[in-house]
Amino acid sequence: MNYIQIFRRTTNSKNFVAEIDGLRFFAIITVVLFHLNTAYVKELGMSMGEWSAMVGTKSITDLGWWMIRLDLGVKVFFSISGFILAIPFINQYYFQGRKVDIGDYLYRRLTRLEPPFIVTLVIFFVAQVILWNQGWLEMLPHFLSGLLYLHVFSYGYPNPINPVTWSLEIEAQFYLILPLLVLLIFRLKSQVGRTLLLIGFMAVSIFFRGYTLSAGLSHIGSSILVYFVNFGTGIIFALIYMHYRDFFSKQRHLLYDLVTVLAILGVFWFYKPQAYWLNNLVFNLSVLALFVGVFKGTVSNWLFTRPIIYLIGGMCYTIYLLHYAFFHVLVKFSVGISTGVGYWADFGVQFLFLFPVMLLVSAVFYLLIEKPCMDKSWPSRLYAYLNHKAHEGTRRSER
Repeated sequence: MNYIQIFRRTTNSKNFVAEIDGLRFFAIITVVLFHLNTAYVKELGMSMGEWSAMVGTKSITDLGWWMIRLDLGVKVFFSISGFILAIPFINQYYFQGRKVDIGDYLYRRLTRLEPPFIVTLVIFFVAQVILWNQGWLEMLPHFLSGLLYLHVFSYGYPNPINPVTWSLEIEAQFYLILPLLVLLIFRLKSQVGRTLLLIGFMAVSIFFRGYTLSAGLSHIGSSILVYFVNFGTGIIFALIYMHYRDFFSKQRHLLYDLVTVLAILGVFWFYKPQAYWLNNLVFNLSVLALFVGVFKGTVSNWLFTRPIIYLIGGMCYTIYLLHYAFFHVLVKFSVGISTGVGYWADFGVQFLFLFPVMLLVSAVFYLLIEKPCMDKSWPSRLYAYLNHKAHEGTRRSER
């Protein structure tokens, strides 16, 4: 068995789409770089304002301008989720495919995503109490609200146990409302009506994104109400992809590589300020164009479907859960390493030292915890194994 078979994601369908895991790589590497930078800056004893003044963040020619936008990868993740989860419903309602069992759909989300999430939340809760001397009674409410995906709604800020889980709370909200949205949208007989209703929901989301930012409504500012437009972008691409599969399976062209380049520029350029509705609109159109470019471009498709790219992308959930805490710990030991050349050279050294360590830890966690949960039958297999061991123990005790 080679390394590709060992690390490649296990899917319930027979179709493995390397481009999607390639896009996951794009999303996770941007977030990883963003959080490594914030951890490094913090350990250097600088505020983000001081850092911005030092490196420059106002011009596209400044590396800092690109760095402060790298958290955009979270929104790309939302669009990928919209695409993946919409496919079965589109297959059912547009192509008379197998009916989606809602119970099975929710059960799959639970058995696939909850174990890695709970394990990491428990580990980081214990670390906060034992290693960082946080009071367990003080941290327990954060732990419990985190388990229920209600921390930001309850507190108005990310969970101090693992701050990146704010986006997973939004993902969970999307998983729950998607079947209801399907009933509202896909059951309409008119395809034009379906499209207009979907676009209408996305327009409302764009409005609330700007409104919550300007009004400072932090409790609902990180909710599906605000971020549905990102998921909707993925749903739109799923509709395009399913209706024009022949187009996406045919020969790639260099023209679409230009689309990919322009899309990446658009994604970065229109990401900020996020409160502007036009920025939000063009950002999501750029994400849509990026998806098309990755599937159709000659060079971009080749790049995004390299095994090292899609394998790391396939581990994105584990990497996302672990990277933030690990960087904030590891950088304490590496912060003293300096090239004497300047900030970006020093940051590059930090990345070269810390990223492989974080990736190695993530790979172990992925193989031991996350990947086994990709097997839909793992709960029944675990039950059968434990039941067998229990009976075996009973027989031994009776001898």
